[in-house]
Amino acid sequence: MSFKLTKVQFFVMLFFIETGIVYISFQQGLIRGGGRDAWIMFAVTAIIVFIQLLLFEKYYQRFILGKITSWLYILYWLALIIGFLGYMQYTLNTWVIQSTPPIITLTLILLVSLYISLSRPSTIINLGVLIIPLVIIFIVFILIATHELKFSNVLPLGTSTVPQWLSGMHNSSIAFIGIESYLILRKYVLENEKVAGKPLLIFHLIVSIFMGASVIGTEFYYALKEINLIPEPIIYILKSQKVTFVKRLDIFFIYIWLAWGILTINLFIFNIRIVLFSKKRKHPQRMMIILHCFILVVTLFLVSIYQVDLIRKYIGYLYYPFTIVLPTIIIIKNRRRDSKCDKSQ
Repeated sequence: MSFKLTKVQFFVMLFFIETGIVYISFQQGLIRGGGRDAWIMFAVTAIIVFIQLLLFEKYYQRFILGKITSWLYILYWLALIIGFLGYMQYTLNTWVIQSTPPIITLTLILLVSLYISLSRPSTIINLGVLIIPLVIIFIVFILIATHELKFSNVLPLGTSTVPQWLSGMHNSSIAFIGIESYLILRKYVLENEKVAGKPLLIFHLIVSIFMGASVIGTEFYYALKEINLIPEPIIYILKSQKVTFVKRLDIFFIYIWLAWGILTINLFIFNIRIVLFSKKRKHPQRMMIILHCFILVVTLFLVSIYQVDLIRKYIGYLYYPFTIVLPTIIIIKNRRRDSKCDKSQ
């Protein structure tokens, strides 16, 4: 793929990949599983992920996908897209469009996605730049709720048990699902710029503070027993805020999240495009149309509350094989291959 990104564009894409899927909901699973020390667990996970990013930066040139691993990652990204679309449809039906058939909503969302996918790659970057101000507005209105926060909700510290730490660390890692995209974007579409060090640290701090603040804010806003009843804590916080110019602030921001989510879906499709078309293939537009039709058909079977909850419960486990295990195996294998080639020469 000849399309290239600047460093800023690269980090903008990664920001939306990491935040778009789980931002309004991951806090509940983390706090419910981890207890009062959930925010500490998230901080520990963020440090581990930063080390992981440093390793990605050091060895990304050796992340070379074969036929089998390429299709494994394509199926993984499709699973994320389909799971997220099912959750998006469920959320829209719950909060906004209760009587609209899922086929209409999903078709409209995927038509927008298809249009973006068939456009020039720069289109997705321009959309990201347009959505950033909306995300900032999102944060500002969440901050309005600071006067209702109760700092005693996180006290006393250090009360979480070992099983809670294991659950909390797992649910914290879900906040960084999609981070393997770093290897794809860094290798194929980023200009040859220095990323390791300060730029990478600043980017990861922005993402970690953005996601971590939502965890701390949720803990401060809700008592530990209340969080079990709140599936989308960020949206409920917004619903409780009253402003003069919008009657339902939560619905206003669900539409912002919808645009945010469509961009995230397209970024995962962009990953698929890179892997599929790293070698020239015939009829790329036809393949994108078939891909979107496949996503639509499968997602229509996953819009019930039971299936959505099942996906939310288990999709986080995909983080470990595709973000840790497979990259490690692929990089070590290619490193050994390079070493043998050097010795033979």
